[in-house]
Amino acid sequence: MNGRNFTDISALQPGAVSEAQRGMLSSARGSDLGDLFEYKLKDRVTIHKNESSLVPIVQAHVQTEKVSLWNPSLGSARPLRALWLTNSSTLTLDGGSFSVLEDEAFAGEGLMDPVKPGEKRLVSYAADLGVRVDKKTHGEPQRVTKVRIIHGTMIQTSATRQDTIYTARNEDSVQRALLIEHALRPGWNLSSDTPKPEETTATDYRFRLTLGAKATTTLVVTESSTIESRYALTNLDDNQIQVFLQQKSINPEVEAAFRKIVEQKNHIASLDAQLSAIESQQEKIFDDQQRIRENLKSLKGSSEERALTQRYTQQLEDQETQLQKLQTQTTDLQSQRDKAQEALDAMIENLDLDATL
Repeated sequence: MNGRNFTDISALQPGAVSEAQRGMLSSARGSDLGDLFEYKLKDRVTIHKNESSLVPIVQAHVQTEKVSLWNPSLGSARPLRALWLTNSSTLTLDGGSFSVLEDEAFAGEGLMDPVKPGEKRLVSYAADLGVRVDKKTHGEPQRVTKVRIIHGTMIQTSATRQDTIYTARNEDSVQRALLIEHALRPGWNLSSDTPKPEETTATDYRFRLTLGAKATTTLVVTESSTIESRYALTNLDDNQIQVFLQQKSINPEVEAAFRKIVEQKNHIASLDAQLSAIESQQEKIFDDQQRIRENLKSLKGSSEERALTQRYTQQLEDQETQLQKLQTQTTDLQSQRDKAQEALDAMIENLDLDATL
């Protein structure tokens, strides 16, 4: 495997190529400069006019494991051949293109980023035509698993479960080590019955499978996600209670408490309707009194002034009596409403529940 600075880590098999590589000596030493690094030549190199020189920068054995790597984003059932490389040297391996030789034959090529000392990296170099991977998903509908009611708020915790089934078939006559990359999704957690990932990156879980020759192996990844929903009990109505019952998110005891809350809310709504009706009557009387007063003004100096004035005055007196009665009713209804509201607030505040469904 040769990088653009001739970093050589390709001696996977013994042979003539390996012997030639062992005959080369590193002509540089490296040093880190924060996120950067540099190689310094140990000896001076003289390059004459119209000549070029190939100088070995790094010559070291590093740890590698040959694996097959599959990710759904590949868009193919075939995984990639890859090397799980650990830079066990003391130098940074510069990034660039690289080639892989197997039994002194070309096996593939690829690109890699710089690898610092001690860093582990997967680098792919060819398609693996001996393995096929199939992926299927199966999800369960969301269901409420826990309910809490505190200070007038109902908190529902709902869980969703999803199974991802990976089926890998090794069509080759030799064993394969397969790495399957499964996307790491925020808010989703692996279940306890899912095999432990070989490695977890910022974006993926990496699961290792050992594929026997001409064998099929299955990996099941089970994940769950929880969602929290909040409902203000002041917004309860019969329709909402029916939804909760359909979700099986409340028990009979809570249903009975909710029914009492809705009944109390309906009682308050009835009192509000009565107060609104009285207010409408009062406004109608006020409008009628304004009309009578306008008529009284227009009667001054007319022949009917005395008779109509007496009549209109009597009407005003009757309306004032009616207004007093309405005001008394309003005061009484408002008092009833205030007490009903206090009772509703107490019912909501005192309702407490912490149940696992």
